[in-house]
Parts: sequence; C-alpha cells; structure tokens
Amino acid sequence: MEGHYLVGNQGVYKVQKLLGEGCFGKVAKCTKLGSQEMYAIKIIANVQEGKEEFESMKLIQVLDPEVNHLMKMYECFSFQNVICLVYEILEESLEDFLNKNECAATPLTYVRAIAQQMFQALKALKSIGVVHCDIKLDNIMFAEKKSLKFKLIDFGVAVETKELPIGAEIQATPFRAPEVILGLPLNESIDMWALGMVLACVYCGNYPFPDDYDYETIRAMVQIFGLPEEELLSTYYHSGVSRGERGQACVGILLNPSAAP
Repeated sequence: MEGHYLVGNQGVYKVQKLLGEGCFGKVAKCTKLGSQEMYAIKIIANVQEGKEEFESMKLIQVLDPEVNHLMKMYECFSFQNVICLVYEILEESLEDFLNKNECAATPLTYVRAIAQQMFQALKALKSIGVVHCDIKLDNIMFAEKKSLKFKLIDFGVAVETKELPIGAEIQATPFRAPEVILGLPLNESIDMWALGMVLACVYCGNYPFPDDYDYETIRAMVQIFGLPEEELLSTYYHSGVSRGERGQACVGILLNPSAAP
C-alpha cells in the first residue's frame, strides 16, 4: 500500500505509511501532492459503512473542531470501490500511551487535561443533540503531547440523541453505561459515563469494573453505587420493550437476586 496514490476531490494523496488496520478498514498516513501537509486517511472497504461514517461526521460539522477538541475531517471521496475519509493527523491514542507505559498510573495533570477537554467536547455534542456512543481509550488521542492537547475521534456510530435505540449493544464493554446494559432509556449521559471510565482507567491503569459478563459488571457497580430504583427496573422489565436477552436477564436478577447463577 505504501507509495500508492488516492485521488480525492481536493487533490491527490500519496500513502506514506500504514498507521493501523482493523475490522473497519485501514488508516494511512498520507501527503497531498504539492503540499507537505500530512493527513490520516481512513480507507473503508465496506462502502455503506463508509457512507454512514461520513453522515455521522456531517452531524458535527457545525462545531469548531479546535475549540471543542474534535477530530477535523477535510473531505470524503470514493476511489476504486472504497470510501476514503481524510482527517487531520494526530499523535497516539490513550490506549497506545497506556500500553507504552505498561498501564502505570498516569499523573493527575494528564487526567485533568483529558477531563477538561473532553467535557468541552461532550458539552458541544450535547448542544447539537448528538451522542458519540463509542468513547473509549482508543478514541481519545493526543493532538499535541507536549502541551497536553487531546481530541475525540471516530464518530462512526454517533447518532442524534432522539435516535438512540433501547436494547442495542452499543459502547465498548469496559465503558458501557449501566442503562445500556439494562436496556433502560438512553440519553447523552452514556457518553459521560464512558468518559468517567476512561478517566478512572487512565488514572489507575486498570478497568474499574470486570467486563467479561454483563451481570458481573452490573454487580460490581451495584456494590459501589447501590441498586437502581426498583420502580424504574420493574417498569421496564414488564414494559415489553425489547432490550435484548442479556439486558432482560440483568434486570430480572437485580429484581430477584436469588435467581443469579
């Protein structure tokens, strides 16, 4: 892939280096011909998924990416049956940062900077009625490590708050909000929960709660925060709203602990 060219709407990009690869596709470090500027181009083989991510990015185009600590997108184009999204290039993710430091506890100055900047990002998203839905260590990156500048990235599953689905399996497991697990009504607070898990993880070097099984996660949460209001659980347990088998089971066990395995 190195040395290949991608023909976009705003210029021709030359692939310098592959930065990463996953189920979504590939991310390449590229230069634009006639310029020394570097870009991160996300190359998505599934055309529909690529178009959906572009539509998600359009939701936040009214927000200033610098003021609100959001990744900036320059353009989206189709080339040789793939979708290419051109983003600004950033440094490393919090996941990579922690791995390099062997998950050692991070100084409070870092935690404070992440918190302040991500609070601004979530405030901005809330102002336009958008939920990120996938806040995790991988999706917060250093924009400039020396000055502790961070940005929130990857809006591939972002949705309008009013479109949040009850019972859907959203958010990465270690950062999943309890109302998502239980199939309760959702709003932008699920992003705040996920950010709280990120901050705890960065500070301590470990995930705050076990994440192998939803019930174990909920049980650990209950030990710290106590049970949700029984009336709320009971209402949604008997409402007939689809929340998935696991969410239904977790609610049932919280209402009747003797039924736990």
